[in-house]
Amino acid sequence: MKNFKKYFIEKTICKDCVLFFFNTSILFSICFSILTFNCSAQGVAINFTGDTANTKAMLDIDVTGMPHKAGLLIPRITTAERDDISLPIPESLLIYNTTTKCLEIYVGTAWQAVVCGCTSKPAAAGIISGTATVCPGQNAVLYSVPAITGASSYTWSYSGTGASIVGSTSSVIIYFSNTATAGNLSVMGTNACGNGTVSSDYPIAVNSTAPNITGQPENPTPVCAGTGSSTFTVTATGGLTYQWQEFIISWNNVANAGVYSNVTTATLTITNPPLIMNTYKYRCIVSGTCTSSTSDGVATLTVNPIPSVTNVTTATICSGTNPNIALTSSVPCNFTWTTGTVTGDITGASASSGSTINQILTNPSNATAGSVQYIVTPTSITGSCVGATFTITVTVNPTPTVTNTPLAQTICTGGNTTLVAISSNAGGSTFTWTASASEGISGFTASGSTTLPVQTIINPGSTAGTVTYAITPTANTCVGEVTNYITTVNPLPTTVTASASPNPICSGTTLDLTGSATGTTTWSWTGPNSFTSSLQNPTITNFNSAGIGVYTLTASNACGSGTAANTNSVSIKPFSATGGTITYTDASGLNPRSSTPYSGGYTVHTFTSSGTFTPVCNGNIDALVVAGGGGGGNNAGAGGGAGGFKTATGFAVTVQEYTVSVGSGGSAGTASVSGTAGQNSVFSSITSSGGGYGTNSNGTGGSGGSGGGGSATFSGGSGISGEGYAGGNGNGQDGSSRAGAGGGGAGAVGQNTVSSSTPGTGGVGLTSSISGISTYYAGGGGGASHVGGAGANGGNGGGGKGGTGNWPSSGTTGTNGSSNTGGGGGAGGGGGYDGGAGGSGIVIIRYPN
Repeated sequence: MKNFKKYFIEKTICKDCVLFFFNTSILFSICFSILTFNCSAQGVAINFTGDTANTKAMLDIDVTGMPHKAGLLIPRITTAERDDISLPIPESLLIYNTTTKCLEIYVGTAWQAVVCGCTSKPAAAGIISGTATVCPGQNAVLYSVPAITGASSYTWSYSGTGASIVGSTSSVIIYFSNTATAGNLSVMGTNACGNGTVSSDYPIAVNSTAPNITGQPENPTPVCAGTGSSTFTVTATGGLTYQWQEFIISWNNVANAGVYSNVTTATLTITNPPLIMNTYKYRCIVSGTCTSSTSDGVATLTVNPIPSVTNVTTATICSGTNPNIALTSSVPCNFTWTTGTVTGDITGASASSGSTINQILTNPSNATAGSVQYIVTPTSITGSCVGATFTITVTVNPTPTVTNTPLAQTICTGGNTTLVAISSNAGGSTFTWTASASEGISGFTASGSTTLPVQTIINPGSTAGTVTYAITPTANTCVGEVTNYITTVNPLPTTVTASASPNPICSGTTLDLTGSATGTTTWSWTGPNSFTSSLQNPTITNFNSAGIGVYTLTASNACGSGTAANTNSVSIKPFSATGGTITYTDASGLNPRSSTPYSGGYTVHTFTSSGTFTPVCNGNIDALVVAGGGGGGNNAGAGGGAGGFKTATGFAVTVQEYTVSVGSGGSAGTASVSGTAGQNSVFSSITSSGGGYGTNSNGTGGSGGSGGGGSATFSGGSGISGEGYAGGNGNGQDGSSRAGAGGGGAGAVGQNTVSSSTPGTGGVGLTSSISGISTYYAGGGGGASHVGGAGANGGNGGGGKGGTGNWPSSGTTGTNGSSNTGGGGGAGGGGGYDGGAGGSGIVIIRYPN
């Protein structure tokens, strides 16, 4: 059949049969009966042609006629799987080991590889070695490469012509014809897996021409005698050997000895040539395989001389001067120098360059000589040849100094001076001196040497005078700096004065004592509270009453003393200030009056409007600060809150101008505009907050120092702790039944609305007697009703009364809070009546007389 074929094993080879069925879908069915059987020797054929098996084979498989040619695929297992086959293993068992890529057969007791496939290509070829330059017609030239891992054969290639390569291993020989050309030799390893990486090209030159000098030797850079190296280089083609020659009287070969090296290379080197070799000429003979060529021989060696310093080795100078050494040498040179050994701590020497050493050298000892070594290096201008270093030692003699201590004496007018023997640290010093004096001084000697003699000197003036002796020391021809010896001639002290300022003085401030006198050298102050001082102008800080009294100054010198006292006894200035309206109270703080202060009473400054408070001394004050009250609400609204109420006792102030702000009262509520909060009152760091506004007919009271009252269903505003209290709350009803609550006061909360006809009263304020009269301040404003009720009273402390509510008949407006009390404004009555404005604040300051 075309589409399905069956193959039968026609011979019985076992007691049971093995039947193979094939179709074009390559369906292969096998039935086995696992029985003991015996096989005959007849062959089995598997094919598409129906041919019988070859008589020499037990199994004859033919792929002829199959759609695709195929081979026999034997069992494939890894080494681990192979070793897992259970014993005994039949001898000649054949497998393909996928681990080793080998066909293996079991022989005896071990597996043996029959044949192995390759696993990788050869490694990359290494570097070729051999002769790089050959001659035309040269035979059997050996070239090799290191063994290539994995290579079973070597493939050699040459890019030139006329070369025959013999061999396919890591070493080959090449025959070059007479017409061979230059080229690159390469090699790569090969095996069954393919070719390895080709080696780098190995260039081979074919020397087909005679030596040709293409570049003549040139004059090298000049060198210094006995130093450096010079090179002569010839450039040639076709050359195989080189020989350099030197011309003195005739041309002679040079050898690798002495100053010469590389005499048989393209570059001759001459190292450290002596001066005698200056102008020697050199040439090179370049030889090929058959011929040679000689360079032109004009290249010349230049050897410059080494310079040497020709100066003397020593110099001597005085400290503070320079040696001014002009440097000289055997040939024109530039010079550099460093410093060597330095003795005596000489300063000013440093490394430098130039033709003259002219550094300022200083000997600090003033007693013994020091020295500096300058190590000079000459460098020739021609050739920059560096000569041997040369040491010049400069001795620096000290500049003598007058060493007398002290360099002064003091006498009283008409007294005798003490004989002064002048001395110096420098041995053998001599001295000269001249004298000059301040105006009016007499009796001194004008000039001299060696010593300052005894003299009787007169000072007729009122201030100290002086005689100055200018002494000049000299040693080893070195003149030292002039030293002044001063004789002070004191007069007797005169015109002693003493003063104290300020006087009178504020307690806690600083008292300045000032003294003056003529001819004074010491000062002695005495005063109250055991005060003493040796300063001319002492100070006493944090002055208090213990320092009240007279301060006396005694001015002295060695010639006598004088005494003076400040003309007025120092007293304490009482604390006072300016600003506001000033009144006075008695010691109890009461009974105010506007004229003469009470002894032991208080001074009171009252600010009903903004201004300034200026103390004349530092001190402590008491203060009351009340802010402006809030305005009352409109149309059965609520009372305004009182302004904030704050007091301070023992409040510290200093000498400066303090701004005092007095808060105005808040405006009244109207039909179109709600009332406003009162303004803050401020003194220094003390701020009282303005009172909150009372709400109109329906709303929450404003918050402030004390809160404004609420109306109808709304609550009152909150107060600030330490300044006042909250406003009262509405009665919880609206419409014709509504009524307003009272504003908060400094002393209590505003009263809540009692009923639709009974509004809340304003919160009570607080009293203060700081003005000398016990007075209420900061009372809340009273609320108002809508119908049928009178307005509520404001709280004590200037709170305004609420208006009468009698809607729709006529009612009344709220009353303003009292001025300068911080009282809240009263609310306007029902029927659209306006509230009252808040009262303005006040600031009161007092201090003891």
